[in-house]
Amino acid sequence: MSSVDRRTFIKSAGVAAVAGAAGGIAQQPASVVAAEATASPQQPQHRAAPANGRYDFDTPYDRRGSNCSRWCTPARRYPGGEFKYGMGVATMDFECAPCITEALTERVKHHNWGYLSSTDSLKEAITGWVRERHSQDLDASMVTLSDGIYPGIIAALRAFVPAHGKVLLNSPVYTGFYSMARDAHVRTVDSPLQLRRGRYEIDWEDLEAKLTPEVRAMIVCNPQNPTGNVWTEEELTRLGRLCLERGVVVLSDEIHCDFIRPGQRYVPFSNLRDKAVVNNSLTFNSISKTFNLAGMKNAYYYSRNPVLLERVNRFHRAELSTLGVVANEAAYKEGGDWFDQANAYIDANHDFVERYIKGNIPSLGYTRNEGTFMTFLDFSRVQQALDAGKRAAAEGMDSGGDWFQDWLVRESGVYLNVGEDYGSGGAGFMRLNVASSRLVLQEALDSMAAAVNREV
Repeated sequence: MSSVDRRTFIKSAGVAAVAGAAGGIAQQPASVVAAEATASPQQPQHRAAPANGRYDFDTPYDRRGSNCSRWCTPARRYPGGEFKYGMGVATMDFECAPCITEALTERVKHHNWGYLSSTDSLKEAITGWVRERHSQDLDASMVTLSDGIYPGIIAALRAFVPAHGKVLLNSPVYTGFYSMARDAHVRTVDSPLQLRRGRYEIDWEDLEAKLTPEVRAMIVCNPQNPTGNVWTEEELTRLGRLCLERGVVVLSDEIHCDFIRPGQRYVPFSNLRDKAVVNNSLTFNSISKTFNLAGMKNAYYYSRNPVLLERVNRFHRAELSTLGVVANEAAYKEGGDWFDQANAYIDANHDFVERYIKGNIPSLGYTRNEGTFMTFLDFSRVQQALDAGKRAAAEGMDSGGDWFQDWLVRESGVYLNVGEDYGSGGAGFMRLNVASSRLVLQEALDSMAAAVNREV
């Protein structure tokens, strides 16, 4: 972003010099311009890695006007300009890894878009990434390419759950699982997590009670979105053993697995030592979160049990795009250093958010997450003070969270995701995305704090 564009996006003249890409916090708040988010931005030309090897995550990357869901969808909902900060949808606001743009640019030079001949090199890139990053020994024959997590899990639900049967979820959990179940014509059952001693934990008694004969599959989210749990080997094995004993197939969504905070260890479900448990499972993954490639529609699933894999494959068909394959393969093979720096920056953002909330918004409940680039904030006291539930009913809204989401935008400009959308246990909570420039993140928190502290 040029200096002129930067001043347009960040209008505080007194912003201190930015610290290192994975390091410190600007000493003074920056004000993000409250321009209409559908305006066309002037995007900078693609930047390769600088000579010092450090990527720039501090300079805000203006995504407004690019038809992205995080910034443009809320802007259309608030055409009067009330919306300023898109802090909900789970995409990162950083410019992508240079290797991706370089690979796409090279491919676009060839002006023909016929069928792909092979995806073997993409499978090799996938197995190389998981081997290097997560000590997973996968053979390409175990991997099925897909154009997203959705079609893969929907195919699995169709394979294992009869129409109007049930799939079990630990909630609060990713809203998309409920959509997948509807599309597969199956019902969902929530087993709510319990917040104990500052960590969300599985309620094992409730989980066992919910594993009824109607339940034929369980979706495990590891790391858990939105609570941020990175499940331990003991937790996954216990859960897997319960499912195995009751004839319930485990579908493990591990799309956030690269975002693991210091002190935590991600355990792939397929790496569990109990082989019977592993053979009762399939894993679904992608680097669409890791490298912000959701729009490139590329994912995969695999199983160490070829029988289960074949059953799912009967209901699945991938429609891959050439550019999606090119972008993902480049990221897997050449993007590791960019991601390591981005992940360190995000971890520092998590620390910043934790300190900020504890020091400046005492009415909010905060739980330190173990993974992902989301955080689940407890706004219960604020919503109670505003009588959000009663006001929602009076205005014909679905929940107090929906009313509060609207209130927060109108009072602060900050758009967060509604906790009720994540199933049982989400009421009173809102999901915040921390994968932005720290300048933008601080400005959004400043604005939110001013609005909330007036009420509580």
